[in-house]
Amino acid sequence: MKYSLTFALVLLIIIISLLNLFSSEKPDLEIFEGKLKKMAGEWFIISDGDFFQLNLAPEEYLKENNLTLTSKQQIKIEGITVDEVINVYLVHANDTIIELRDSAGNPLWQEEKQVGHFQINPKMCIGCQLCVSVCPTDAISMVHGRAIIDAEKCIDCGICENGNGDYKGCPTNAIKKLE
Repeated sequence: MKYSLTFALVLLIIIISLLNLFSSEKPDLEIFEGKLKKMAGEWFIISDGDFFQLNLAPEEYLKENNLTLTSKQQIKIEGITVDEVINVYLVHANDTIIELRDSAGNPLWQEEKQVGHFQINPKMCIGCQLCVSVCPTDAISMVHGRAIIDAEKCIDCGICENGNGDYKGCPTNAIKKLE
């Protein structure tokens, strides 16, 4: 019985991996044009009467790329909308295009490693979504068929990496605690 359950789990992981592989068509970037507004330290765009929060790069990265944002500034961006938040890939400003993310959605800036937080290696993630279902704070979500962790929501419980009883942890060891 134990071996048949293990076999079934491995088979399920393989099937999910193949589905992700064959359905990994990258979504087209949406184009948004409108005015910027900063509220409570977050940037928003008002585009065609809609109001979206922008998931941009850190201020330091924007400054390094000579991009200064101001409220009421007219701007054009390209990105993907996830739950009313636009993950910005490209910013068209001042007759230049600044790239914030690669085609897979990975940030192009170096993020400061925060000691104690968990990170998912996208090359090892097979998109099985097991970690998403066990995260007690909904800090893990799927982007382009791969799991990502929102460091602000993560409480460093380690369930995603090590498990919690029934769930034995990431089957591909894609999740690691940052040192």
